[in-house]
Amino acid sequence: MKNLFVIAGIISAFAITTVSAASPQFPFPQNKIYPYGKTFQGAETSVIQDHFNTWKKAWYTEAGQFYALYGGASENANQRMPSGTARVISPNANVELTVSEGIAYGMLLTVYMSSAQNNYQTEFDKLWKYWKCYGKGLNGNGCNSWSGQGMDWQVDNYKGSVSGGTASDAEFDAAVALVMAYKQWGNTSYLDDAKKLITWTKQYDMSSDGSVRPGSNWNDAFNPSYSNVAAFKLFAEVTGDAFWNTAAATTLNHLRLCQDKTTGLMPDWCDWNTHKGTTTGAAVGTGGGTFGDDAARTAWRTAQGYHWYGLEEAKAVNVAISNWLYNSTYGYAGMILPGYNLDGTSNADIFVSSTYTGGLGLAMASVDDEKNYLETVYYCLRNTVGKDSARAGKGENYFAATLNILYLLTLTGNMPNFYNMTGYTDFTPDPINGVRRPKAPIGELQPEGSGYSISGFERWGAYSDKLGVTVMYPDSGTSGLYLQDGVPVVATELFIGPEPTYDADADLKYPFAGISVSFDENQGYYNLSDLNTVRITYRSEGVMRFALLDQMTLSDGNEGGEPGFYLPPVAEFTTIDIDISCDSYGDFNTLTFPSWAWENSCSDVLPAVRGLKFDAKMAKAGYASFALTQVSLLDASGNIIQSMQGTNAIPESFKNQVNAHSIAQYGNTVFFNGFKNDVKVQIYSLDGTEVLATKISGQKSLDLTSTNLSKGVYMIRITDSEYSRSVRIQR
Repeated sequence: MKNLFVIAGIISAFAITTVSAASPQFPFPQNKIYPYGKTFQGAETSVIQDHFNTWKKAWYTEAGQFYALYGGASENANQRMPSGTARVISPNANVELTVSEGIAYGMLLTVYMSSAQNNYQTEFDKLWKYWKCYGKGLNGNGCNSWSGQGMDWQVDNYKGSVSGGTASDAEFDAAVALVMAYKQWGNTSYLDDAKKLITWTKQYDMSSDGSVRPGSNWNDAFNPSYSNVAAFKLFAEVTGDAFWNTAAATTLNHLRLCQDKTTGLMPDWCDWNTHKGTTTGAAVGTGGGTFGDDAARTAWRTAQGYHWYGLEEAKAVNVAISNWLYNSTYGYAGMILPGYNLDGTSNADIFVSSTYTGGLGLAMASVDDEKNYLETVYYCLRNTVGKDSARAGKGENYFAATLNILYLLTLTGNMPNFYNMTGYTDFTPDPINGVRRPKAPIGELQPEGSGYSISGFERWGAYSDKLGVTVMYPDSGTSGLYLQDGVPVVATELFIGPEPTYDADADLKYPFAGISVSFDENQGYYNLSDLNTVRITYRSEGVMRFALLDQMTLSDGNEGGEPGFYLPPVAEFTTIDIDISCDSYGDFNTLTFPSWAWENSCSDVLPAVRGLKFDAKMAKAGYASFALTQVSLLDASGNIIQSMQGTNAIPESFKNQVNAHSIAQYGNTVFFNGFKNDVKVQIYSLDGTEVLATKISGQKSLDLTSTNLSKGVYMIRITDSEYSRSVRIQR
């Protein structure tokens, strides 16, 4: 341990030449339309700056800063960093770890995010100095003796240990960052260093045929995410060495062979000979033959190759992914799962990880018609936050948070090739008109009780939150039923706001929007045990989900978690059959439940259903439209369930159907069961404002007509001395 401090002291005694800060020649935001592919032009670039500021606070640290930033350490580990250096915290086991990939990513970010107001040249220089100090085999002592080496791939700044050997992707990114720094700040020393690193990389990280080794010390398989073909073409320009053109072609050939023929997905590691997924000693994370954290970056790499140089084989890689991607995610990047088998199946829950959302989503930047998909990639990246400190409990960790910004820069035209700006055009981002905005559906909105219906169902209603971001046409509380050229159509256009970031201590409010239908005017429950199929004719954009409004879900306190089915977006009216059948275990064959909701069986759900709903499900915000002209409830023989036509019957013993600790509405009466005799009743408007608070003793219902509530949708909370439950109601 003492020797480490001696080494650090010796290093700090040397005067390291630094470059004085110069004005950026390509200040952020660059806002350039790429010569090839698609550029998303509706971004708020201030959001990218905010994400970078958060990232820098959490993951960028300089020598001597550890204790001040994080505290609690027995020793000031960053003091062991060479003087005048900075690193990107790349935690796996602890915050003292640094990987070469993180240093290179940090260099890219600081060079592209620099502006007159926020010039990060000093930070860039300190990161680059750290790389030099830990060049391969230099063990922190190479600050003044670096001769072009790639960086040893991992450093433990607490133990002082170094994991030998380089990771090729880090060399590629660092060399690109140096070339961009030369153009950004005009100092030829960056270009000189870039050429040295490129020469070293060719010798130690590449094979003679132009294929990419995983690093200097191994070559047991091909890593598709190392296919930085934009870098290879750049290196050919910078050095005049045609080898790098060969490297681009060879790499793209291997990459195409590694892609699944149906999905276009590629494995984290691909066997050189069979081009099948394999597991290697170099694999990290999910690793091996699946589409995991490594492979997730591949489409970003090929998108950049197409953006910068128009490489047709790079475009082909992404086109091969695009059809499967669009269809499997319902046209919304927030439905990209965090990991796949190569056939597109996955055991992962639906949640947004920037690693996958941006990495896969950027495949659509290379296709001729991206179908507004890049807009959804933007919303997902924009509304996904990173940690504001390495030990924070909320927000994405180093890897995803770093990629989030790199993807945002690429997506929005803010990662151009400074070295050769031929073919780029300027644009001004338009966050208002550059994205889809909802408008009123065509036709005449019908009042409640107009007599018009869809397949005999009359009692339609639109609903949405009032949290200040969601916008919906028609407004919440209206019927949602229009006459279009004399034909009744249920229709809506909406923009739903993003869900809040989870915080155990916060009273979180989740946005919602959609259209529902009640089977009768009293919202009575019906036994649909014979229901086998729901047939609908619809068209939609965005993620819309059909669901049964059942009593059991309310009884469980899981409103919003009803069994449902995601509707594929279709541009023209299309008729589909939604399977409501059950398997031999009594579970739904097709309907699914959200991961947070209890999965009830068919026998729990179907005996008590009061209606249907079609609501937007886009966790990170987004546009949706929906129109419906037919809905039929069919039995196993394909016949319409007759009891549901002209439905005026009131279920018998409705109050007895309400299970323990439950709340259910029938007409203007709210019933509750399983609570103590004395309960507190609170009713809130959808913006969270309390509009009624009262106590009820000795009864199990509340007549809404006895209140002063105007017609509309509300939330009601029933609380006794031991229990509290909330559900949505309608006056």
